[in-house]
Amino acid sequence: MSSVTKELLDFIDTAERNRKYPGGTAAGRRSALRLFEVELNDEEKESLDTFKKNLDQIYQNVFNKNKSNMSAGSLATYKMRLESLIKDYEKYGQDPTKLANWNRPVRKYKKAPLEKEVRDSIPATEPKPEVLLPEKGSDFSRFELPLRPGIKAIIIVPSDISKSEVEKLRGYINFLDSIAGNEEGLNNEEA
Repeated sequence: MSSVTKELLDFIDTAERNRKYPGGTAAGRRSALRLFEVELNDEEKESLDTFKKNLDQIYQNVFNKNKSNMSAGSLATYKMRLESLIKDYEKYGQDPTKLANWNRPVRKYKKAPLEKEVRDSIPATEPKPEVLLPEKGSDFSRFELPLRPGIKAIIIVPSDISKSEVEKLRGYINFLDSIAGNEEGLNNEEA
C-alpha cells in the first residue's frame, strides 16, 4: 500500500472514530480511494501533491477501465468523493486540533407529508404510498373516485388541460381497461 493511500485511509478511520464521517460516508471514501489506487504510478503513490495534480488523468484511466461495468454517473461520484476526501484531509488531517474542532454539518432528510385523505384511507398495516402534489398556487382540478371500500382514485389535472393531454389520460384509462379485461378473462377460465 502506498504512503498516500495509507495516510488517507488512516484519516478516514480517524474521522469515522471521531464521528466526523458517518459510517456510510467513510465506506464511500474508502471505496473511491481503492478504485483509484490501482491506477497510481510510483510518484503519485508517494506524493499527495502529484496525486492531486494528476487526478483528472487518473480519473480518465479509471473511467476507461470501468466504463463497461459501472455507469458514468457512479464513476463521477467516486471522483467527487475522492476530491472531497483530499480536501478534508488537507484541511483537518494534518493537525489534530483542527480535526477536533471540525464541526461537520449533519444533513437531515424530511419526507413529504401525505395528504390527509390519502393517509386516512390506508389501513395502518399497509405501507403508506408517497403522493406527489402540485405546487401551491398552481391552478389544478381534483377529482376523487371511490373504487371500493378504503380505495379511491385521485386525479389531479391542470385547469387548462389541453386536448392532447386528455388523449394521454384516455390512453391510460384504455390501458387499465385492457388489464382489467385480461384479469377477468383469466378468472373466468379458472372457474
